[in-house]
Amino acid sequence: MKIVSLASDPLGRNWNLFGTAHWLQRTIIPDAATVWHVHVGLIVFGHIVSVYLAHRVALRIFPTHRQAVLSQLPMLALMVCFTTAGLWILSQPLEA
Repeated sequence: MKIVSLASDPLGRNWNLFGTAHWLQRTIIPDAATVWHVHVGLIVFGHIVSVYLAHRVALRIFPTHRQAVLSQLPMLALMVCFTTAGLWILSQPLEA
């Protein structure tokens, strides 16, 4: 919908050809804290769901619960590393 305001000022010279240059000027970009918290939640949620689903598949493949759990330990360790790495990358400061 930004096209409506750009139609009045196509070259960015503060024109108002159609009287719509100041329509829809509010940005909808969330603040950095909100984006950060959403990313943290999605990383943790995604990794928990993937471990759970992999365990459900392992329960179907292996005959005993113990074998299923033991088969998942390497993947669980890897997912903990992925979660840690993802959160560490997210915690790094942004440089311009």
